[in-house]
Amino acid sequence: MASEARKLLALGAASVVFSLLVVEGIVRLIEPREVLREFFEIQDPVLHHKFIPSSHGRQKTVEFDAPYTINALGLRNPEISVAKPTGVKRLLMLGDSFTEGVGVSGDETFTSQLRKKLDQAGLSARWQIINGGVASYSPLLEYLYLKNSGLTLEPDLVILNLDLSDIFDDIQYTQLAQFGPQGEPVAVRPEPAPEAGSWIAAGGVRVKDLLKYNTRTYNFLRRRMVGLIEGSRAKQDFSGDVRGDKYGMLRGDPASLDDQGWSRTYDYLLKIRDVLKTRNIDFWIAVYPYGLQISPKEWDIGRPFWGFEADRVYSGRPQELVETFGRKNGIPVVNMTAEFEEAARTTYPLYYAGDGHWRAAGHQVAAASLFKAVAPYIQDGARPGQDHGQQAPGELVSESAIGTAATP
Repeated sequence: MASEARKLLALGAASVVFSLLVVEGIVRLIEPREVLREFFEIQDPVLHHKFIPSSHGRQKTVEFDAPYTINALGLRNPEISVAKPTGVKRLLMLGDSFTEGVGVSGDETFTSQLRKKLDQAGLSARWQIINGGVASYSPLLEYLYLKNSGLTLEPDLVILNLDLSDIFDDIQYTQLAQFGPQGEPVAVRPEPAPEAGSWIAAGGVRVKDLLKYNTRTYNFLRRRMVGLIEGSRAKQDFSGDVRGDKYGMLRGDPASLDDQGWSRTYDYLLKIRDVLKTRNIDFWIAVYPYGLQISPKEWDIGRPFWGFEADRVYSGRPQELVETFGRKNGIPVVNMTAEFEEAARTTYPLYYAGDGHWRAAGHQVAAASLFKAVAPYIQDGARPGQDHGQQAPGELVSESAIGTAATP
């Protein structure tokens, strides 16, 4: 009897292994290998994380399959030299996953679309548009990137595409930051590895990593179960307090610049302004809406996961606060909200329903909005909200002027 049981057990185990191998073989026929960000992104002791120079891979979800090619400078951008070519000016775009272009190919990002628009416009100056966006970057990391790498590219204009989730991210990164003797941030270290705990837990982690990096079935299934995986974890914070709620700035209706949690981001933006000012580099901020701020239909699958109501258009007040901050501190602000609202009347969808990032159509709207602001600046030095030739460089933009600048 024992012998028979062992035979049945061995047969059952062999059947399971054979079935798994068959499934793995089928998945390998349809699944590209480089579908993890680890193929083109790495942890960094100064910037927390960054792209791997000269790498490539794919980011694949149930909604998109986007190829990635990273240039020799570690940017999702065509190859460029560090030294600026003679007769060329440079616009460096900073930002997070929206600027990086999660969900679209490199050619479909708004930085690439803006580059094409400027090339075709026949403007008097020749400009290079550089995509410095990296997913989950926020003003703290963007400040460190400028200090350590970005300024070597000799930009003439830097536009920081401020995402509303940057408020939350800056709070989290500040907790990991190292500061110099003058209180200046010098690095944001990666999160320490979690303690292994029991030998059972440690063994489970090793098995998971083995499957993650050596099979395609694991990642194929994980992408399709990510909602269940995340939902099984600790309850999300939907309090509206940006210190713990990633999208808290959208959930309430902040009344002023002084709302709790915003101060760190404001401080890092001013540090960026001051670093660039000492080098006579112009600095702008651009802000854009989330799908739920422009249409009751956009981001419909992602809303319940993050605790937002269906069929509701949320306030654009947070973007207005950024404009107010810019007015008070001499930083031109481009608010793309009106362009997206206009586009949403005739084009759907602009955003991925679950992921929430822009589809290619959304990137086209962002590129058109920025082109309206950048083209006059390139042509004759005009900034957003400024009548051409009316305002000297460095002069504060008036409240009435920046009100119109919000929709250049």
